[in-house]
Amino acid sequence: MGGMQLRTVALVGALGLASGWALGGRMQPSQAGDGAQGRSTGPRPLGTAPAKDVAPLTEQLRLRLEQKPRAPRPDRNPFTFGGRRTTSAMTRNVAPSPVAVEAPPESPPEPPRPGAEFRLAGMASTQGADGPMWTAMIHDGRSLLYVQRGDSLPGGFAVIDIQETFVTLRDTAGGERTLSLP
Repeated sequence: MGGMQLRTVALVGALGLASGWALGGRMQPSQAGDGAQGRSTGPRPLGTAPAKDVAPLTEQLRLRLEQKPRAPRPDRNPFTFGGRRTTSAMTRNVAPSPVAVEAPPESPPEPPRPGAEFRLAGMASTQGADGPMWTAMIHDGRSLLYVQRGDSLPGGFAVIDIQETFVTLRDTAGGERTLSLP
């Protein structure tokens, strides 16, 4: 019979705790009778002052939340590299620039000679009946030309010889020019 009494005591205790918890949650601070007005009367950590009235702080928080937040204004464009910032702070401390002295005009650059822009970019070969047949890859400044012996180039140049590491060109005046691989 001792086991039955223990169960009954545990059941009564659990029901008492549950009803106290339920009724305690429904009571208002003014009904509690302790006069705490919503403040905790329990112990507080050492070094802390008693809680102040939170109404002014709550009002300040409400006013701040009502204000529209301002979008941040960037000082620089993250999509440009190495750009200079032009702010009023930079222009305030700038000394006046000295008067520029005009330099005498330079003579216009000499126009390039025809064929001066040719550069040998590479070589290729195919096996023929008489040995390797060379094809030269010549860059003329605008495009890549594939030429063989006897072909003509812009500017009146003709390919007269192609070897493994160089190409010989002849202009209309009979002058020869050799292009070598770099």
